[in-house]
Amino acid sequence: MLLERWKAMEEIKKCMRQVKTIISANCGVIDTAGKILAATNEIGEEETDPSFRAVVSSDNLFASTADRTYLKVFIGEQLKYILYIESTDPDAKISLQLIAEWMKTLVKEKGTDAEKAIFIRNVLLDNEIRSEVPMIARGYKIDCNNPRLVLVVRTAAEQSAEAFEILQNLYTDSDIATVISMDDTTAIVIIDALESQVSEETKDSFIEETSQSVLACLTSEGCKAKVAVGSVVGSFMDISKSYSDAMTALKVSKIFDGESDLSRYDKLGLGRLIYQLPKPLCEMFIREVFPNEAFKQLDEETRTTIDTFFANDLNGSETSRELFVHRNTLVYRLEKVKTKTGLDLRKFDDAVLFKMATMVRTYIDYLNDTNDNKIR
Repeated sequence: MLLERWKAMEEIKKCMRQVKTIISANCGVIDTAGKILAATNEIGEEETDPSFRAVVSSDNLFASTADRTYLKVFIGEQLKYILYIESTDPDAKISLQLIAEWMKTLVKEKGTDAEKAIFIRNVLLDNEIRSEVPMIARGYKIDCNNPRLVLVVRTAAEQSAEAFEILQNLYTDSDIATVISMDDTTAIVIIDALESQVSEETKDSFIEETSQSVLACLTSEGCKAKVAVGSVVGSFMDISKSYSDAMTALKVSKIFDGESDLSRYDKLGLGRLIYQLPKPLCEMFIREVFPNEAFKQLDEETRTTIDTFFANDLNGSETSRELFVHRNTLVYRLEKVKTKTGLDLRKFDDAVLFKMATMVRTYIDYLNDTNDNKIR
């Protein structure tokens, strides 16, 4: 919010510097507390105008003193600024009106965009009163009725500004999508998902194509990003759920599939289930499946063999080929797993149990990580 106010101030000061090159009389902008924010004669800046109270209390748009003419400047229905010119000539009012329109064009556009972004951010975080959302949204020309899809784009802090600009250029039409900055590493894309309503197949295709296009656009510009996709929700008022789902996808993906740059909430599978389990229950499950810390007795070579075996859908021939080992060597290593853990990975039920247990262990390790590097 402070940043947006600073930007507005910079625009006002820029406006006054340009006015100085056109109008010979000294002009300035006063806030509603009476402080001169900017003036063509910079010496007077930060001082309090002695007549501002009388001007504010007046019912008239214009007011005059012995040496100054004033004009109230409204943005929307709210009094934001008071303009003055050190002249009482008949042309003074015309000059003030021209300056006011010029300044409003600069400030109102930026103020409206900033306020809209703050409102959307609050809706995402569920900080707005639900019954008031449609009315406020209408003021920002946001259609609440169409379904929405929220994407969370996470980058390194040094690339966040670049990523934000790329996304804004990708979605220049605000009716299709809205792009806002959440923090110094996170951009949010809120997409109109009206075309996803035809069928489940259409919805899946829409989500996949949309998320892939965002990731591809960032990647093509040399921007390294993680894109997490929420669920399609029925209206703008429910985007907090889609945002929450996207953040869950970001976290679950980091825990169980750290190499992936794209994660979808509806494709998280077993990872989403494990992520919702309480830590004590996970620890109890591990003690039952791997008594006496049996998993830790497996050496690195054996663990690599297990990972490759699972990656090849328990196909021994493919696993042997990929590891460049004889089939008998693979059988020997799998027998060693059975001896140490009691689980025969060639049997489907044992393989499923082992896979679940390793994922639960990964989740426990994440929870036990003493470094404060968890996804926020």
